[in-house]
Amino acid sequence: MNQITVGPGLAAYPLTMPASSPRPVAGPPSRPPRHRPPARSNLEVLVAGVERDERGDVEATVRRAFGSRDPAEAWSVSLVRLGRAWSVTLRGPGERFRNVSFSAEEHRLAEAIAESIGGDGDHRAPGSGQSDSPARVPAQASLTCEHCRQSIRVTYEAQPDETKSEAPLACPHCWAMNRVEIGAWAAAGGDYRAEKT
Repeated sequence: MNQITVGPGLAAYPLTMPASSPRPVAGPPSRPPRHRPPARSNLEVLVAGVERDERGDVEATVRRAFGSRDPAEAWSVSLVRLGRAWSVTLRGPGERFRNVSFSAEEHRLAEAIAESIGGDGDHRAPGSGQSDSPARVPAQASLTCEHCRQSIRVTYEAQPDETKSEAPLACPHCWAMNRVEIGAWAAAGGDYRAEKT
């Protein structure tokens, strides 16, 4: 601490220097937020036949395939894994895309979807003159309600040798919730109905 000495008869006062304020450390310059393309809120993707942790990658592949379409268009895409291929059903705007079905090899899923939804002509299954996906036929499943113990018949459509998947089902007798095993495509899209027997 320094001291100032003054003339006779005057007191000496300590000289206190004000503490210097630390200078703010300049950080890296702020970067503008990265622009991200708007998400397609009108695209519904249903995936069946794979583990839950694999569905995210499949959905991302499908969404990339729709990059050239108008984001305002409403689309529904149902995919069922059949061995090493995918059974694909598209529903979109207009009569042309009311119900388009085809199969695609796993490594060509995005390309096959892009080919199917591109252009303005009549639809053809990717890589062929007609759909190569087996036709779906009526199918049934039966169960007994776990609550009221009455019989229920479930009807849906499925392809031959299609994998099965569990789906929620409201009992038509007492409206209690049950689980029923039906075709994976119908389970993913909710395309089934329950009847009293």
